[in-house]
Parts: sequence; C-alpha cells; structure tokens
Amino acid sequence: MRVRDTELLLPTTIVGAYPRPLFMRGTKVFSWGSDAPEFPSFWMREQFHDAIALATKDQLDAGLDIVSDGQQHYETESAYEYSELHHYVASRLQGYLGYGEPIDGGDGPTPVYMPTVEGPVRWVRPIAKPIAEAVRAATPAPFKHNLGWGPVALSDLSTDNHYHDQKALALDLARALNQEMKDLAARGVDLIQLAEPLGFYESEPWMIDAINLAFEGVDAYRVVHICYVLNEGQSAIGEPQAERLLPTLRSLDCEQIHLQQAARDFSELRHLRDWPADKDLGVGVIDVQRTPAEDPEQIAAWIRSALDVVPAERLCISSDCGMGSFRSRVVARKKLRSMVHGTRIVRAELTGEPLEQDASTAGSGAATWGKAN
Repeated sequence: MRVRDTELLLPTTIVGAYPRPLFMRGTKVFSWGSDAPEFPSFWMREQFHDAIALATKDQLDAGLDIVSDGQQHYETESAYEYSELHHYVASRLQGYLGYGEPIDGGDGPTPVYMPTVEGPVRWVRPIAKPIAEAVRAATPAPFKHNLGWGPVALSDLSTDNHYHDQKALALDLARALNQEMKDLAARGVDLIQLAEPLGFYESEPWMIDAINLAFEGVDAYRVVHICYVLNEGQSAIGEPQAERLLPTLRSLDCEQIHLQQAARDFSELRHLRDWPADKDLGVGVIDVQRTPAEDPEQIAAWIRSALDVVPAERLCISSDCGMGSFRSRVVARKKLRSMVHGTRIVRAELTGEPLEQDASTAGSGAATWGKAN
C-alpha cells in the first residue's frame, strides 16, 4: 500500500475512534453552528491538543504505521457515545439546525437526535481543520482522518424539512463533503475516510453516485469504511454482507474499502475471492465487542487468510470500528500491540527477514517518518 510515495507492507492503523483520556470525561469539544468559533475557549483548544497528543502517542508506541486523531471530540464515555458521529459535520454545514427527531437505538428513542435540514446544504467553512492541526502539532506520522458518515448515511439520519427527497439531500451533502475533503487534503491529511453502513440499505445507483461525487478530485488516499455498527453492545448486522455488497463495492471510486472482520471471525472472506483488482482491502482484526486482547498468532492467521483474497501489497491491517467503546486506554493499547505483533509475524514470513521487535517494547512505530521526511 502506497502512502506518501512510500510502499508500506501490511500497514497498520485503526478505523478512527480511540478512548479519550480521563481529563476529557464529560467534555464537549466543539460548539454547534456554521459560524461558531473553532473552539469555545483557549482552554478547550489546549485540552483537545493534549488529548490528541496522547492518542497519537499510544498508537505510535504500539507501532502503528498510520495514526488516527482518535475522534477525541467524540463523547465516548457517555451512554450515547457516538452522538458526535451524527452531529459534528452537520453542525458546521449551512442548512442544518441543531435538533431533530430522536434516533431509535433499537430499544426505543435515545437522546441522540437527527440534525434537521431547514435549507440548502452548503459547505461554508473548514470543518475538521482544528483536528488536522492538532494531529500535525503532535506528530509528522502518516495520518488518516475519519470524517464520519458519508452522504448516504448522513442523509438517512437527518430530519429533512427542506428537500423531502433523500437523493437530492445526499447529492448536496456529497458536494459539501467533497469541498471539506479537498480542504483536508490540502492540509496534508494522507488518508481520508467516509463511513457508510451500506449493508443496511438496498443499493440504489444514486447511493454510489453520491459517494463517488464526495470523493471526486480529492488528492488523498480515499477509504470507504463499511460500517456494521458494532458499538454500544450491538451485534454486527445479522447476515453476512460481503457477498451481497461486492457488486456495489466494485463501483466505488476510492483506493481502499475497509470491512470489519474480527467480529465475524473472518467468515466473510470466502465471499471476497473476486475482490476488485483496482482496490486495496482493509480488514479489521481487533474485535471491539470483547475486552481481552487478541492473540497475535490468531491475528497472524487471519492476515494469512486475507492474503488469499488480495496480495500483501494491497492489504491494510486495521481494527473493527468502535475502539472508542473501550473505557480503558490500557485495554486499547494492549489490543493495538497485539495487532502490530501479529502483523509483524506475517511481514517476517513474507520478507524472510527476522521478526521485528515486539510492539510492547519497540517505541514509536512511525516516528522515523519525522526523520525521513
């Protein structure tokens, strides 16, 4: 996989979210509104930068090749931890108001609401700029930002009082997201990811059109994370989705598609034998629904099975989504070290070189980027 004109063999990363440090408990980072200040106070700016520094340090100390900002603005310690996934991008777009109907969490309405569309949706300002700046202040390592819901999911999770047409709303959202992703690419974000739970929908052509429009002309490595919604104790989407989704995934204009596999014990790989040759495959090897760290040998075995689908040059090793669900950074760090150790086992087999130092004592995995670049 190519990042910054450098080939990385089996690069390791996470989907996006990572547990927040204790000093962020109960903290809402960003205010609502397309005209809101970047941070509500200088104190919050400093607190957020400190949280980003800790999240990226944990990842680098574990040996990850590509860091995430860890979605440190998500209120992951609350009972409705992913509310910011629904709100943050919408809150900075013109046309949205900060309230709506409650989202049904499966066992009834929750305090997590659908943002309300009251006018044409437009990008009027950088949205994730303060996040990108905080990561770049912390580390020069390759950086992936998960922008959150793509245009299909966000249009579905909005109370639409203006368009009254999901396709029209999704296409305007795609245009807005496109401008945001171009801004992030210009700021040096290496990988930009959208999350789309396509397994929840009966695929329609406009859905692919909207996702592709969002990515059009974005000068960065583009990732679509196929979300199975594993957070908050929910089980993955009932039936295996890979076989049904494969024709749809072929049509996506991106460099990588990420599929959560640890929660399914990699049972879906048999449906991916005909994986498109123009796309890299990202696989989740950390199960966010169980606390014990995975056995590195099990992770290595899963990676070997994925190599039956794509060559090593097109395989990215990641977590399943929802690592922010862990209340303990200790648990998260142990799981990251297991992922890196399992990956290094397979790298050594592929290259014939000695097994790299175990991630638990290896120090900063991507710190060399600062010297080489």
